[in-house]
Amino acid sequence: MLDTFNLNRYLEEMRGAVKIADLEATMMEITRQLGFEQFALGHHVDLTRPPGNAVRLTNYAPDWIEQSLEKRFFADDPVHAASAKMVRPFRWDEIPNCLDMTDPHRNIIERARRYGLIEGLTIPVHQPGEYNGTCSFVARSFENIHPHNFALAQMAATFAFECARRLMRLMDGKEPDAVPHLTERQRESVILVGRGKTDAEIAAVMRISKTTAHDHVEAGRRAYGNAQRAYMVLRALYDGNITFADIFGF
Repeated sequence: MLDTFNLNRYLEEMRGAVKIADLEATMMEITRQLGFEQFALGHHVDLTRPPGNAVRLTNYAPDWIEQSLEKRFFADDPVHAASAKMVRPFRWDEIPNCLDMTDPHRNIIERARRYGLIEGLTIPVHQPGEYNGTCSFVARSFENIHPHNFALAQMAATFAFECARRLMRLMDGKEPDAVPHLTERQRESVILVGRGKTDAEIAAVMRISKTTAHDHVEAGRRAYGNAQRAYMVLRALYDGNITFADIFGF
């Protein structure tokens, strides 16, 4: 939980990362602190010939990675297939509910279990103009993982992708993307979205009409590339436009 897991510290580490290895080290520590055992963060591309701007970080067993590349398991990965149909985080035991499981799917799941990839939480990342991607946190069992840690894992995954995106631009010799500018009213509306408020509730707090409240939120979404509301909040946290103290009051 936020009182025992210092997400703000890890966010600062990601903001200060200067190379991919820095992000990898942070993700390994986050994985351990949240009670998971393994993680994989990356774009869904041909891993035998990945494009230069594709991200791939993982601490999966080297033998499993080698086997996956050799047999091209990534082409039939049920987690990747399910993530293409989902916009929210999902646990791996939900995959049969959204995917017509094939023999290759079942074969990959069975082989992965031999490497401790048994229970997983996957956070899809769909950013316009980029390859689809995911961040998965995995363990042999989720029995002893606190429910709050799944929400923390979702936030960490979003921050990690933002960090990876910045680092890949630096490696390409490009300037990092400019932090979107939010007016004070837009910023206030984003904070209230982060607190779970509806447009009507935002309007009441800000003492404006519901239409105007909606317009402020939509302006914030546009500033972040028409991001969904939850993703807008997470990106605003990463950029520093808002803080955890703004949302949680500590």
